[in-house]
Amino acid sequence: MIAVISRVLPTLVFFVGAAVPVFSQPVAAPGAIFDVRQFGATGRRADNATQAIRAAVEACFKAGGGVVYVPPGEYTTGAIELKSNVNLHVGAGATLFLSQNREDFGNRRAMIYAEGARNIAVTGRGTLDGLAQYVYTEAKGPDPQIAREIELARQAGVDMRRYYRTGMQAYMFLINDSTDVRLEGITVINSPLWNVRLNDCNRVFIRGVRIYSDLEKGVNSDGIDVVSSRNVVISDSIIETGDDAIVIKSSARGGAPARPSENITVTNCIVSSSSAALKVGTETEGDIRHVIFSNTIVRNANKALGIDVLDGGNISDIIFTNLTIETNRRHWNWWGSAELFKFALGKRRPNSKLGSIRNVVVDNVVAHVRGTSTITGHPERRIEGVTISNVQMFMLEENYKDKRARDAIRVEGVDGLRLRNVSVKWAEDKTEPKWAGAAVFRDVTGLELDNFTGRQGLKGGTAPALTFENVKDAVVRNSRADEGCGVFLLVRGNASGIRLRNNDLDNARKPVEFESPALQKTVLMEK
Repeated sequence: MIAVISRVLPTLVFFVGAAVPVFSQPVAAPGAIFDVRQFGATGRRADNATQAIRAAVEACFKAGGGVVYVPPGEYTTGAIELKSNVNLHVGAGATLFLSQNREDFGNRRAMIYAEGARNIAVTGRGTLDGLAQYVYTEAKGPDPQIAREIELARQAGVDMRRYYRTGMQAYMFLINDSTDVRLEGITVINSPLWNVRLNDCNRVFIRGVRIYSDLEKGVNSDGIDVVSSRNVVISDSIIETGDDAIVIKSSARGGAPARPSENITVTNCIVSSSSAALKVGTETEGDIRHVIFSNTIVRNANKALGIDVLDGGNISDIIFTNLTIETNRRHWNWWGSAELFKFALGKRRPNSKLGSIRNVVVDNVVAHVRGTSTITGHPERRIEGVTISNVQMFMLEENYKDKRARDAIRVEGVDGLRLRNVSVKWAEDKTEPKWAGAAVFRDVTGLELDNFTGRQGLKGGTAPALTFENVKDAVVRNSRADEGCGVFLLVRGNASGIRLRNNDLDNARKPVEFESPALQKTVLMEK
C-alpha cells in the first residue's frame, strides 16, 4: 500500500512497515509551505521528530525557500539547522521539546542552529521548551566576581548551597555569522543555557517573543545575548530569566579577532532577571558602541542596569532611557545587589588588556531599589563622560539577611560626571541600620550636581548626604537638602575647585563640613 501526499509540498511516499520514510525530489515553488507531518513527524512527544524537521528544512531550502510549518502537537527534537530563506513557523498549540539524547545534536549545542545563513526566521505562536534540569548542592568553587558578597552571606549564616545545571546542555538558539535574522511571536522556556545567542550577525529583528527561565534555579540561562553583532532591534518582548535578561557582548570566535557589537536598540520590553536586566559585558574582547535601551519596564530584578568591562574592549555611546525599575535581592550566587546600576571597568586577569568606558547616559528613570548603585573606574584608567539625569531613586529595605547596602550611590575614578534632576528618597517605615549617605564621590574630576535632592539614609544619622573625597573641579547648584538632613556636604581628602551656587540648604543641620580646616578654602559659596 502506497500513500502519496502532495499539497504544493514535497511528495512524501510511505511504505508500510518501513522504519524510515522515503522522499522524492521536492515539487514546490519558492514560498511554499512544508508541513513537518508530511516528512514523518507525528506530533507525539514520544516520537523523535528530529529527522523529520531536518528533512522539511532541507526540502524547503532546496526549493528556494519558504515556510516549514510545525502544526499543533508535541515534538521532541535535537539540533535543527536553519538554512537560507527558510522560515520555521511553530504554530499555536505546537511545542518543540529539547531532546535528551546527545546523538540528536552531533557537534551542534542548540535546538535551533544556523551558520552563515541569510534571510532566516523562526515565527509563530508556539513554544520551544528546553526542559532544563538542576541540582541543589554545595558550591563547587570560588567566584572571584562576587567574593565579597559570598563572604557576607557566609557571615550572615545564609545557606551556601546553590543550583547547578544537569541534563542535556544546549542553547535554544545559536545563530552564527548570519544576516537578516527574524524571531517573532514565539515562546522560549526552560533553556539549559542561553536562550538566544547571536554571534557575528547582521540585521537582526526580535519582536514579540516571550522568554522564561526559573528565577531561582536558572543559572546560565540568559535571555538574549547579542555577541559581536550589529544592526539589531529587540522590541515588544517579555523576558524573565534567572541569569542576565538582555545583554550585549563582544567575543572572539574561530580564531578571528572579536568584531564590535554596534547599532543596537532594545525598546518596549518588560524584563525581569535574577542577575542583570539590561547589561553590557562582561565578555568585552571587542568594542561595543551605539546601544540604546529604552521604554522598558524592569521588575523584580537583582540588578537593573550593568556595564562590566573586563577584556579590553572600548565601550561608548550607551543610553538607558525611559525606564521604570523595581529590584529585589536574590540568593548569594547571583551577580547583583538589587541596585539601579553598576558600571565597572576592570581586568579579568592581572595581565588582561584594559578597556574603556565613555559616554554613558541614564535618563528619565523611576527606580525602587534596595542596593548601592556604583560607578567604578580602574586605577590605570578612569571612566569618562557619564550623565545621570531625571532620575527618582527610592531606597527600600533589603529583603535578604546578608545586608549589603550603605550609600545609595558610590562613584570612584570618573572624569566628567553629571547628575541633573536626581533625587534620592529613603524609606522611613522600614529602614536598615547600615544606611549612610545619598551619594559618595571619590577621585572624581569635573563633577556637576544640578537640582539634586536628598539627605542621609537615616534621619538623625551621622553620615553626610553627600561626600566629596579627592574631588576636583565640581559644582553643586540648584540643589536642596531634604527634611531631616544632618550634614549636606562633607569635603575630605585632596579636594579643590568646589563651588556651591543657588542651593536651598535650610533643612540641613550643617550645610558643609570639612575634614580639616585647610579644606575650607577649596569651597566657594556663591549666590
